[in-house]
Amino acid sequence: MALQIRVQKMKRKGQPDKWYGKAVKWQDVSLATIAEKISMDNSVTESDVYAVLKALVYEMKKQLQMGNTVKLDGFGSFHLTVESETVDNKEDYKLDEHVKRVVCKFTPTGHRKSGKLHYDFCEGVKLRKIKK
Repeated sequence: MALQIRVQKMKRKGQPDKWYGKAVKWQDVSLATIAEKISMDNSVTESDVYAVLKALVYEMKKQLQMGNTVKLDGFGSFHLTVESETVDNKEDYKLDEHVKRVVCKFTPTGHRKSGKLHYDFCEGVKLRKIKK
């Protein structure tokens, strides 16, 4: 299956319209569906795979909330950061007042090739232009 690309118009005030490609999202895939697909490819039962994936999610949440970066080999790394307002004096900074939200960041596993960063998940992807 190829990644579907739809060509969309970009409207720009006071400038001519431009066209760009946008990846089409087809559906969300649940943890249960992933467990089912994994179990079909090996001898582990679907319920065992699901239990391990649920445990992974639970443990990742605990590790992230302790301030750790979670690195999954061949996949990428996750860490928490915050969006915060600024203050003029360090003493005036209050967590409950100035932290707007906590955000989970993901960095996919990648490597450098010819000076450019390439993400492993993106290599070899086939593209197909679709009509709107």
